[in-house]
Amino acid sequence: MIVETLVGALVPVAAESIKQLLMRWTGGVRPASVDEQIRLMKAESDRLTALAALDQPGGTPSQWVIDLRASARYIGALSVIAVGIGSLYVAELPELVRITALEAANIAFGFLFGSRLAANWGKK
Repeated sequence: MIVETLVGALVPVAAESIKQLLMRWTGGVRPASVDEQIRLMKAESDRLTALAALDQPGGTPSQWVIDLRASARYIGALSVIAVGIGSLYVAELPELVRITALEAANIAFGFLFGSRLAANWGKK
């Protein structure tokens, strides 16, 4: 059971590592011109602006509502991780339920830390 969980957690890491190695080896995707570089930077800026707009509430809610909305995804992800790990300690659970709970915990962990880990792979 632990081996399956570790393999399930490490397969995305291995795939991303291979992708990063290929990017380093081939030099990655490079814009052909300055205009193309500017368009790529603008597209990234627009993407980040759209993501920030998703977190904007309609109207003017209370500060506690704003704080709760901002942290809801992280609270939910941490809850999924806690339930996934907690499923290891419930002896009566069927193996399929336990594996599913651990897979959900892996996904939530990837949500919380995956982009940060991947972003730091290229830095020295």
